[in-house]
Amino acid sequence: MLVPLEHSHVSKSRDLAIGVEAMSETASAASTESADSADSADSADSAVQTPPPDDTDTAVRATSAAPGHPTKLRFFGRPSLGGVLLGLIFWWRSLYPTLMPRTWIAQGVVTGLCIAIGYAIGTLGGHVGHRILQRFEVQPSASIKRSAWLVAAVGAVGAALVNWIVWPSWQSSQRELLAMDPDSRVVVLWMQLVAAVVVILLGLFGRLVGRGVQRVHRFNVRHMPAVVAVLVTSVVVALIANVVLKDVLIARFVSWADTSFGAVDASTNEGTFQPESPLASGSEKSLVGWETLGVQGREFVANQTPTAEIEDFTGTAAMEPIRIYSGIRSAADVEDRAALAVKEIDRTGGWDRDVLVVATTTGTGWIDPDAAEALEVMHGGDTAIVGMQYSFLPSWISTLVDAGNAQEAGRVLFDAVHEAWEKQPEATRPRLIAFGLSLGSYGGEAAFAGQDMAESINNMASKTDGVLFVGAKNDNVIWRQLTAGRDKGSPYWEPVIDGGRQVRFQTRAPGDDPLTAEWEDPHILYVQHPSDPVTFWTMDGWRRKPGWMQKPTGHDISDSTSWTPIVTWVQGFYDLTAGFAAPPGHGHDFRLDYSRAWSRVVPPENWTDSDTTRLEEFLFPK
Repeated sequence: MLVPLEHSHVSKSRDLAIGVEAMSETASAASTESADSADSADSADSAVQTPPPDDTDTAVRATSAAPGHPTKLRFFGRPSLGGVLLGLIFWWRSLYPTLMPRTWIAQGVVTGLCIAIGYAIGTLGGHVGHRILQRFEVQPSASIKRSAWLVAAVGAVGAALVNWIVWPSWQSSQRELLAMDPDSRVVVLWMQLVAAVVVILLGLFGRLVGRGVQRVHRFNVRHMPAVVAVLVTSVVVALIANVVLKDVLIARFVSWADTSFGAVDASTNEGTFQPESPLASGSEKSLVGWETLGVQGREFVANQTPTAEIEDFTGTAAMEPIRIYSGIRSAADVEDRAALAVKEIDRTGGWDRDVLVVATTTGTGWIDPDAAEALEVMHGGDTAIVGMQYSFLPSWISTLVDAGNAQEAGRVLFDAVHEAWEKQPEATRPRLIAFGLSLGSYGGEAAFAGQDMAESINNMASKTDGVLFVGAKNDNVIWRQLTAGRDKGSPYWEPVIDGGRQVRFQTRAPGDDPLTAEWEDPHILYVQHPSDPVTFWTMDGWRRKPGWMQKPTGHDISDSTSWTPIVTWVQGFYDLTAGFAAPPGHGHDFRLDYSRAWSRVVPPENWTDSDTTRLEEFLFPK
């Protein structure tokens, strides 16, 4: 029950000082400390010059220390009830499956993070609730507090025990969907230990930060009016956080990334040698210097699919594929690099091939070798692929620091090739295809993005003979337009656009329903997996249920998924890393999808479904 507090006779000025003191304590307690122990555990360097509040007002009691007596900094104390309760809820919800199965180490880290965040939010909420009750001069009775603590204790024991049953079952079910081996239940113990370590470390760090904020504020309260002190403390904390985050952490991280990955880009992988074929950039007859291509560019041009391999599949004489690439060091700027790539098409005779693919690379300059090989084998080597580097950073870093470079490179390269392609005789020029994987699709879309879905589709259809975008990022402009404008009733993870008349999605879902419209040329195809975090994890997932959870979920997504604010968002960070290591055909691994994808976008003459199956078995024999 709620019992009234005795009426306070302190002045308004003292109320204001107490309120400021409470705000200071809340900053500390929100990290890891309870409302009841924050004030009693820490003595101020000197007291606020106001009479002490009533003894009943224990939650905001400001204790004084003798002049010169240092404030104690205690890292362990009684936890807050609100923090414990919300931490338990976040613990339980963190066990739910999301896009990717989690190892016991990953689950321990995710659970520890969620518990710590839940505890901080619950503690802050408890402080706010306590102040509101004080305003109305009421407080929970001792019996209510005891009952709440009993519920928390039972919940903690129950959650620990249920972990042994529920989490392994959920994970095994999800692993089965992705053809992965199940984990033993014994790993639950190690998972819980990892979670405990994470919670303790974050708790100590949070308390240290909270104490620092508290001391800054108490110093300000002693030297200026309380209201001004609040503002000054907020500004000081914001400035310190900005300096630490921007000028220390981010700046040093970017500097490290540039230095480290720049050195990698300047190197050459073992076993990779300058191509002898004049049909590859970087060769002796090329206009592009071998040393300027970057590590991924050298890999791409040095590993053309051998004609012998192509002939093993076709049974007839094969042409040598053309691979063209322009690196960051190949020319002064993006326009010059694109112009150099066009000159390489001229030099190698790329305009005489059956298929010319403009491939926007990923952040490091990578072009998926499985995509290139599938196309070259399918077309008997009668192909030319042209790419251009715009960064040497991994895609996730490039997305953070220079995502605009991908869009600029994708637009400039395609426009330069398209302009030269239009000047070729229409009867003999190659079929022009736009391709991009992951961040490459993000950049590749930039050449076609319009104000709305209809304009974007028209741009792709009018400028190309086909489009293949694979593993699109969630913030791809056209992908978002298509997903938002999908036909009513089609799932978020496999949209249907106008019955499939111009644009289609390929997901590996078994038993796909036939689309109602005939697929008009040119074919525009997006390939994605329902379990791919790159496509389906969203920054606003902390406050909004993501579309991939809509029922029915994708074929490789667990039916036990459930959204929790903040928790699901934290889980998604692990999903993003795990997606790149997913089994082929799931997550962000598309090696098994290219044969079917190319056959649907730009098939050779008289190509059949049985030919696609035969190519898949040739490239990936079981």
